[in-house]
Amino acid sequence: MIEIAYNHTNFEDLLKQIGRLLKVKITDNILRLPAETGKGLLRVITLHDGLQVLVSNCSFNENVLLKREKTEAESYIFRFDEMIQPESGISSSKSAALLSNTRNDWLFLTPGGVHLHSISVIFSKDRLNKFLGTDDSAEDIKKYLLLKTGGFPYEPLDVEYKRMLNELITGMEDSRFELFIVYNRVMLLIERFFTRVIAKMNDAHFNVKVSAEDIARLKTVEAELVKDFTAEPAGINKLARLAMMSPTKLKQAFKEIYGMPVYQYYQKQRMNRARAMLTTKKYSVKQVGLELGYANMSNFAKAYSKVFHHLPGEAGGKKN
Repeated sequence: MIEIAYNHTNFEDLLKQIGRLLKVKITDNILRLPAETGKGLLRVITLHDGLQVLVSNCSFNENVLLKREKTEAESYIFRFDEMIQPESGISSSKSAALLSNTRNDWLFLTPGGVHLHSISVIFSKDRLNKFLGTDDSAEDIKKYLLLKTGGFPYEPLDVEYKRMLNELITGMEDSRFELFIVYNRVMLLIERFFTRVIAKMNDAHFNVKVSAEDIARLKTVEAELVKDFTAEPAGINKLARLAMMSPTKLKQAFKEIYGMPVYQYYQKQRMNRARAMLTTKKYSVKQVGLELGYANMSNFAKAYSKVFHHLPGEAGGKKN
């Protein structure tokens, strides 16, 4: 497995890092995979207004795990990923449109042999605000994103998404209109993403009574809660002081925003971390359990199966 850990918010820096790891020369912000690694290319395109786009049109010979580590600088990253099975040419069920925030860790696994059509775009917070505007519906979207980007809102790619993605990638073959086509299709993809977000909000009757200021405080509480799974989580009184709320208000507001009580959420994220580690196949079940603060592996297995309904050994960890 190829593992790439990074915390850049600049795609050119990421491309250089991948080039150094694979020992491949980059020309005109294009990295062409050598035959021993895979086939196809990775490319960074900087548009006229400074917007950066990372294009992946490639397949790797082995699994590739991309690990983005959280940063203090806040930006949003849109990803539109289509994974195509080589035998059938059919998109994988993991093909999706996704929005994440650079203040959260994130993992992305590309299986070996699967062809990846992918577009990633970085938006600063200010740019996103300008894109959304200032009317009431825009404020509702911003509140929704504030709630959801910690959990990575995504949706499966449908036929229309795939058409736009394919037009963008194939449109780059005509250099006369390349930048125009890329910018146009990127904006269409993002516009469609938000159109569908609004539809989901309407379907769910989105009506959060918690203020935007309290949501921001709850995000701070959430970050404190999950920052170290090897230690006991902070108590309610400490978290309440951090949020500048009473313990009762904190528990009520947290459940409204995150959909579950404080410590149930902590345990769910703890097990999500366990699954992510096991998926890399670099750690045994025992190593993961110890890393997450379990001295008793039976307790770890019980906690894991309670969340995912199967034992951690079935998640693909390294053999002891």
